Amino acid sequence: TGPVFEDFGAVYSIEDADLLLDTDKNYKVIFDVYTDDKKPGNMNPLINTVARFMNMHAQNGLPEDQMDIVVVLHGAALKNALTEKVFKKEFKTKHPNAELIAALVEKDVKIYVCGQSMKSRGYQAKDISENVKISLSALTALVKYQSEGYQIINFN
Repeated sequence: TGPVFEDFGAVYSIEDADLLLDTDKNYKVIFDVYTDDKKPGNMNPLINTVARFMNMHAQNGLPEDQMDIVVVLHGAALKNALTEKVFKKEFKTKHPNAELIAALVEKDVKIYVCGQSMKSRGYQAKDISENVKISLSALTALVKYQSEGYQIINFN
């Protein structure tokens, strides 16, 4: 792990990689996350991939401030946007992604939840973590940020 996140985003060191990101460029990336582990108590590996992305590239010389990251949660991943209290009430377990999401936000990662997913599952704004913003829809966030040059990563 590290240097961006010590508790999340473990990666392997690759010696003599033939392809690396240029360390003199800024990168704008949007992660589209709509799946999750079936067990509510497990960390969402796709959200952890955001920390992995940042750690891996920082380990290879890309400064943290050259990574502008956005995450969009929708579909099954909506539950990751819930407050600790609502998550525990709903799933009878500790929120496995709360600390990771807080750590990402602390590093200026913007996290949005789809308002359509939220409403379709009966949740309200008060049920959403203070670390997560509400977008009209996942589609809205994806179109807005891609129109601003963000590269989409989607491997759900």
